[in-house]
Amino acid sequence: MTQDSREVLIELLFLALYLDDHLSVGEDEVLNRALESLGWESAHAREVFIFKAFTSAREAATCEAKTAEFLEARLSMIQKDGLQAPALTWLYKVLGADGFTQTEKQFLSRIESRLYPS
Repeated sequence: MTQDSREVLIELLFLALYLDDHLSVGEDEVLNRALESLGWESAHAREVFIFKAFTSAREAATCEAKTAEFLEARLSMIQKDGLQAPALTWLYKVLGADGFTQTEKQFLSRIESRLYPS
């Protein structure tokens, strides 16, 4: 996994949490495991990126047009790098840590249909 792909996946995880508007202890624990598992291979501190990624995700979650633009850019990179399966795996693990809300199910369905078009 490239550093760019790693960053994109982290941003997707953050957007998913913002769109659900609920962070549970279970989701937080799995998110932290995801961050550790994905690793970090950048000269820039991960914490600085995380702060910026949360800000970007929060802004993207403010309206549908921004969400669509955010997703399109990031999902294109995930597809380009062939990381559809790992991306979906982590999204399902994090969002499913406390059960799936309707919002989470809709978000995951949207991601799946974009990553694996019919």
